[in-house]
Amino acid sequence: FFFARHTWRADTTASGTFSLSDQTRRILRNLDKDINVIAFVKKINKGSIEDRLNEYRHYSKRIKWEIVDPDEKPALARQYKVKNYGNLVILCNGKEEQIPNFSEESITNAIIKVTREGQKRVAFLTGHGESSITSAERDGYEKAKQAIEAQNYTVEELLIADKDSIPAGFSVVVVAGPKKILFAKELDMLTKYIEKGGSVLFMLDPRPSAGLIDYMKNWHFDVGDNLVIDASGFGRMFGAGPDIPLVSNYTTHPIVQNMKGTMTFFPMARSVRALAAEDNGNESVEELTQTSPQSFAVNNIEDVYRTGRVSMGPNDLRGPLSVACAVTLNATAGQRKARIVTVGDSDFASNAYFGNQSNGDFFMNIVSWLLADEDLISIRAKDPEIRMVDMTPGQTKTVMWLTVIILPAIAFGVAIMVYVRRK
Repeated sequence: FFFARHTWRADTTASGTFSLSDQTRRILRNLDKDINVIAFVKKINKGSIEDRLNEYRHYSKRIKWEIVDPDEKPALARQYKVKNYGNLVILCNGKEEQIPNFSEESITNAIIKVTREGQKRVAFLTGHGESSITSAERDGYEKAKQAIEAQNYTVEELLIADKDSIPAGFSVVVVAGPKKILFAKELDMLTKYIEKGGSVLFMLDPRPSAGLIDYMKNWHFDVGDNLVIDASGFGRMFGAGPDIPLVSNYTTHPIVQNMKGTMTFFPMARSVRALAAEDNGNESVEELTQTSPQSFAVNNIEDVYRTGRVSMGPNDLRGPLSVACAVTLNATAGQRKARIVTVGDSDFASNAYFGNQSNGDFFMNIVSWLLADEDLISIRAKDPEIRMVDMTPGQTKTVMWLTVIILPAIAFGVAIMVYVRRK
């Protein structure tokens, strides 16, 4: 009776294959609407889907599900326009979302879409050499765009040089690695947007890209004109050089409070430190990350680019260093608080690095915080890990002799001994 009502679970897989992610558990615990899930699968294949849906049901009684064989109930399959085995239909208050598989990421994103009211818009500025959100190249942001859209947001590119103000309706504006300085008119538009309670993400690369150093001081950010070097050597384990600082220390800010024990990479980053805000309770500035104590930031960037060698000067900053900061401040209009995040690198969210370690989680947590959707700030589901055994030729030969010849020979020999003794 006790264990029927109170369950305890342990997942002994290295990557938590059979457990739901922190993000999914948080969303399920905060559900305030009933969710119906219909899985269209053959009965012979229903076992793994049942296990997955039971995990969701375990964390929220608002989840109700059923398994339907489309061959036995073709009318129901036609009603939901299901054409393939394995499709899942998620229903909530008249909203419907169909997904082609039962992966955790697909199910959770579908639940978000059917439970969220309206669609918030995210704009990526263009016109200053920024990488495109539709580009599949290494420096593009296609993966970031897809991750944002998966959580029921819309993503657009926005050119403001020919406008008088940032159009209404955008909840977040992203300034992603501008290569050229923004016009004074454009900076003025950003200022007015922030003063009205807008949220902005600045991702600013080291020289020769535009750093907006003077402008960012208006929002309590000290953006360094430098290049962060990680001399700890820890990044070599992951194929990263000293110009790709690895971060595993985070503060208690909501963006990173759930990222303890994870790592993020920032290729070619500059330092971003917090400047003191006014002590009036209306403004707060907080650093998000800390590089290793063996890291430092060099000012002679051109020498590093030209020679490939790094030497620390007397005026260079010593680690640990911050490469990301967040600011919250009251807007002049209404009660809505403006939110700003500045990261000293734009490559961490590019296609080449978005899937590395927790880079994608860090980027999406920033977006969720800027959108004031704190319940989506978490560690998301990961793809199943492929774990392989790498053996030398000698080890392979040893395993072959042991399993194919020696052990069977011992078993055969014992069988003969038993037979002879019985005779």
